[in-house]
Amino acid sequence: MRYFSIDYRSPPSGMGQIIDTTKPEKIGEQYNFILIDFGSDPHEDISYVMTKYFYSEQAAQEGWAGPVMEDIFQYLRDQKVTHVNDSELSYNYEGGNENDFKGLFTLDRWIEIMRSFL
Repeated sequence: MRYFSIDYRSPPSGMGQIIDTTKPEKIGEQYNFILIDFGSDPHEDISYVMTKYFYSEQAAQEGWAGPVMEDIFQYLRDQKVTHVNDSELSYNYEGGNENDFKGLFTLDRWIEIMRSFL
């Protein structure tokens, strides 16, 4: 499975990571994940094999990814992500039958919910 795991920890953890469960968790010292981040200070996080940064002054000023969410949605689709693990969102929304564990939404369901905030 290829999923996007939202990370609600404080910066610099980024917005979350794309994880492919068919691949090893680490390559050497780096996590074999794609870190997703946004804002106005592009950077690479050497803890991950790749960082995909969505530059936006507006997102940085607002303190959330709203201004770049459509780009993030498309990137997740391009990366063949099928699910999103968003434990915080699961407190208020049902993921449906696709929930293998609390907080796992199909990508389409997660996008539908996130678009309601835009």
